[in-house]
Amino acid sequence: MADLSAVGSERRRALRVPVHGVAVFYGEDGAMHGRIENLSKSGALVSVAGVPTADGDFDVELKLGVDSGWASARTVRVDHPHRKARRWTIAIEFEQLEAPIRAAIESAVEAALRAAQRRPILVLDDDHRRRVALLRRLAARGATPLAPSTPLEAVDLLARSDQHVAVCLIAPRFGHSAAELSTLVHDSFPWVTTADITDDLDSTVDRAMDAWSGTEVARLTAALA
Repeated sequence: MADLSAVGSERRRALRVPVHGVAVFYGEDGAMHGRIENLSKSGALVSVAGVPTADGDFDVELKLGVDSGWASARTVRVDHPHRKARRWTIAIEFEQLEAPIRAAIESAVEAALRAAQRRPILVLDDDHRRRVALLRRLAARGATPLAPSTPLEAVDLLARSDQHVAVCLIAPRFGHSAAELSTLVHDSFPWVTTADITDDLDSTVDRAMDAWSGTEVARLTAALA
């Protein structure tokens, strides 16, 4: 694995990381909302519903968790990879950034690079003994297990752009079945992969690590190698 601290500043600037947030484009045709799919210090890839109207130069409001700010940007590319869902992706390049959102972007990029090594995995399980054993096994495999105690804490961890939680292990909890919780997670956080927790902890950990290896954050390791 590459030493992340040795990555050059230009490579860090160009490297796109899976930071999720909201982008609101403002132009002559009004406002258009989109979902940030990935981000670098120089630009972003944004998914929008319907035919995109952002073209040329425009102002865009960026929201990353609790941080938000303005940028002037220009369109680099427009693709239509999700035809059935009627979603387009817009690649934009930043021309100017407000200082607060520039700092938030830099922080989010650095957090994604750290997450590529930490491998955060959320664990939702009401069985205390099984949960403790599972957390130990995940840590022994090099992951950083996170065990929220309340639904609000779970949502907060999934929503925080600095955590980059992309894998969630689920057992029936909070009065919901595993299938119901999985649906709730997918509906609110479509980039998160879920897997079931069973009493076979070795298989559960294997599923978690396999799921992690397929995440966008995990691919940063290969990109930096």
